Amino acid sequence: MISSISQCLRSKKNAWVLVPVIAFLGIIIGIIFQNDPLLVNSGVFGCILSSFVLGALAYVNPKKDIVALLAPLYSLIIFNPWGEFSTGIFMQVLYSLTILVVVLRFRQRFYSDI
Repeated sequence: MISSISQCLRSKKNAWVLVPVIAFLGIIIGIIFQNDPLLVNSGVFGCILSSFVLGALAYVNPKKDIVALLAPLYSLIIFNPWGEFSTGIFMQVLYSLTILVVVLRFRQRFYSDI
């Protein structure tokens, strides 16, 4: 099953678009449903999930990118509930913009010849 997922990700040339879409969609859902206790943290979950998608894209790529591979670790450190960072909307937007820059860099370096 893992090999079929990696083949699917490797064959999709525009799979990198999922990373910023998941991150910003989670933030938008979190803003819209800020009074709902179940959906208030959807921005944090969107940022973490998009980091794992970026890490998976970097892992299945034949040429490895250390920055993209470590993106899930960065997200877990930054959005740690016991950490000293605030996980508010401002931090979520900053992290989503950072992950957008990383995914654009990843696309330019590793998918430009495709």
